Amino acid sequence: MSCVFCAIVAGRAPASIVWEDDRFVALLDIYPVTPGHTLVIPRRHAPLLADVGAEVGTLFERAARVAEALRRSGLPCDDLNVVLNDGRAANQSVPHAHVHLVPRVRGDFGRLARKLLQRPVQRLLGGPARAELDRQAGLIRAGLSSPPRT
Repeated sequence: MSCVFCAIVAGRAPASIVWEDDRFVALLDIYPVTPGHTLVIPRRHAPLLADVGAEVGTLFERAARVAEALRRSGLPCDDLNVVLNDGRAANQSVPHAHVHLVPRVRGDFGRLARKLLQRPVQRLLGGPARAELDRQAGLIRAGLSSPPRT
């Protein structure tokens, strides 16, 4: 079985890494719904949430940490959608458990709906350039080291 996230973790595929430790990696989605759309994945292959096992809580703790960094990053982000599609029928496109952190701004529902409808076409045309994703990842990384919001 070929898993793009496992290839990224192994260093065989490119990614714009936001943060990583020995168990989890946060990286930018290559077909983002909004700028800064980040995925938090376990390093160990786990097709479904149940396969993450006892580390589910840690997965969400890491996601919360990156979500706070997104808010401090300077990218447009008033709030976030935190999404986990668990299984093919739930629209999980990569069979490796992952949490989506989708930055949102007030009043963006129309733009977001359009972007979601265009997502299949975006996959055919390609996503943002790697340099842009790397720039966004750098902004989010800087947010990781910023003091907490007041």
